[in-house]
Amino acid sequence: MMTIEKKSLTTPTGGTKEYFYDAAKPAEYRRIVGGIAWRWGDMPGFVVVIGEDYHKDPTLKLRHIRLLAEYENLDPLKIVKRLYDYQNTYLVSPWYGEDENEMMMHFVSKFNKTLGSKKKGVFISGAPFVDDPHNLQFYANQIKNRMSRVKKSLHLGGDSRLPGRLSAISPDEVQKTKVQGYPAVAALGYAIAGLDEPYFDVMKHRELQEQMAANYNVAGL
Repeated sequence: MMTIEKKSLTTPTGGTKEYFYDAAKPAEYRRIVGGIAWRWGDMPGFVVVIGEDYHKDPTLKLRHIRLLAEYENLDPLKIVKRLYDYQNTYLVSPWYGEDENEMMMHFVSKFNKTLGSKKKGVFISGAPFVDDPHNLQFYANQIKNRMSRVKKSLHLGGDSRLPGRLSAISPDEVQKTKVQGYPAVAALGYAIAGLDEPYFDVMKHRELQEQMAANYNVAGL
């Protein structure tokens, strides 16, 4: 059973160390974020949760990223429900995805309205480069660089569907198509791209998300 906890302690120098602790492994993560890609035709939507190690690898001089959970489904409401479940289980913050897809964001709003006023809803931040016409090339290269034998820092585990989905994309497709047509790859790419953005204070981000949620309104809802 997953036992992620957010912890805070005072360092010998008087600073504060905040991190996420998994007692079952055990492991310490600096950040835990998620990626959400909506369904594309007959391709189911996909969700990933990844954790970034708190400590850098002294040899690689970077932090390892580990897949903590994945999920796929054709039903957008089931996808949103799983986002909520993972958000509470893994303390995910934030979710990265295609936040301007009004049709799919309708399902997010619909789900959030079913929650009580004291419960934190699901909110999605726009992933870096999500609207770029060549974004599959960007995300695929980013993932490939982290999975190279020489500098491997992305660990998906033996049960993940992701390696198969990644290997199924041809070099020609990488050059010519957008990532939205490959939801599994998109979800992973969104999350990794989010981690590669400059580190920022999580609480400030949460305040911004709550403010955005208060102002967000899809036409017709």
